[in-house]
Amino acid sequence: MEISIKQSNHLKVVAILMMLCLHLFNRGHKGLFEPLLFIGKHPISFYVSLFCDACVPIFAFVSGYGLYYKYQQNRTVYSGENFIRLKKLYINYWIVVLIFPVIVGFILHYPGYPGTMKKFVENFIGFKTSYNGAWWFFTTYVIFVLSSNFWFKLMQKLNPFLYLIILFFVYVICFYLRLNEFWERRTTFEILNVVIENLTYFFCTLFQFMLGAFALKYKWNTLVSSLFKKIKFKNTIIFILILGLVVAHAIVPNFIIAPFTGLCFIFLFCQLDLNKSLSKGLDFLVPHSTNMWLTHMFFYMIFFPGFIYSFRYPIIIFFVLVLLCVGSSFIINFFNHKLLKIIK
Repeated sequence: MEISIKQSNHLKVVAILMMLCLHLFNRGHKGLFEPLLFIGKHPISFYVSLFCDACVPIFAFVSGYGLYYKYQQNRTVYSGENFIRLKKLYINYWIVVLIFPVIVGFILHYPGYPGTMKKFVENFIGFKTSYNGAWWFFTTYVIFVLSSNFWFKLMQKLNPFLYLIILFFVYVICFYLRLNEFWERRTTFEILNVVIENLTYFFCTLFQFMLGAFALKYKWNTLVSSLFKKIKFKNTIIFILILGLVVAHAIVPNFIIAPFTGLCFIFLFCQLDLNKSLSKGLDFLVPHSTNMWLTHMFFYMIFFPGFIYSFRYPIIIFFVLVLLCVGSSFIINFFNHKLLKIIK
């Protein structure tokens, strides 16, 4: 059995929740929040957040998986459907831009928000996402959608092992270029530097994106499912294996292994038999996942960091941030639905 739409949506939600955890707690806690449990010098929240760097690989994987599914269904209308997909995404994104950087930024008189007209236009089109550091993946995702036809066609022509090896080496190279901010003052032209930055992020994530397409084409989840089919206490075994991934990442803390911990987590998660309450909880968050990604940094880092971290304890801080993101998402989705009815 391959990954269902419901499982894909749940994985997106989990990836966004992991992103929130990563951004909140993958930092020094002194003077910021008060962890209760420690292992050695670091709180447990740090090790969990370290593992949560798999959020982008998981989201990229699901994106590649979903787009390749659409590509296989009907290649003749695929490009046209992608433009509709991007139109909906941009409308949602523009609402967030207008509410947070423009309106909230103006009301709070926050420095640089909304900033100059140049800054506003760059962010509005998604060319330079300087309003919010977490928005870099927005531009990357747009490039994925626009170029996916090419990458999927290439997958039909190249030897799969050769293709994956090439993608992996591109990932390793771009990971270290990104780590060293290769694009900084690379040329005297600011626009060209931004293009280099966007391409570095894109090629650093392409490997994870294409892993999703490969997983669908070669039915990786079916192979993993067959291994777990006859295992007793399956959920318990899976939770132990996921805990093992957390421990492994604590031993090897370099973020370069995130695509592999993310890939393992995806297939383990897809074998879980979720209880009804957890499944309904994830279903509830599905329509809010994109907005949680687009808005969370405004709450915990940009406009209201003092308020978010005033709750002191990691679990409370996390749930307060989720609550604020979901609350704002209801407002964003209200305007989004209204606009989508007008703009068909």
